[in-house]
Amino acid sequence: MADKQKVLNGRKAVDAYRADHAKLYDKPWHRGIPEEHTPLLAQLLAELKEQDFNSLDQFFDANDELNAQELGYKDLADLNTKVTDTDLIALGGMWQ
Repeated sequence: MADKQKVLNGRKAVDAYRADHAKLYDKPWHRGIPEEHTPLLAQLLAELKEQDFNSLDQFFDANDELNAQELGYKDLADLNTKVTDTDLIALGGMWQ
């Protein structure tokens, strides 16, 4: 499991990326959107790298582990063996 603080910092980076990405679509679609998106993604990946995540998948795997711990499970495997309908509802409301 990645360090909890690194996952929390990664969540902040992803939240900032999502907010900036949404702003690209506040104005009408235009041809420059792909070029405007590339630096946002590069910034996100750089910020995740600073937290020792080498990919988005690696970050989201660690985030899933933290979500399980935040629900009171030892780890994701523990959650997967004991998950209840209530847990599934709670997971749906957690940071994604």
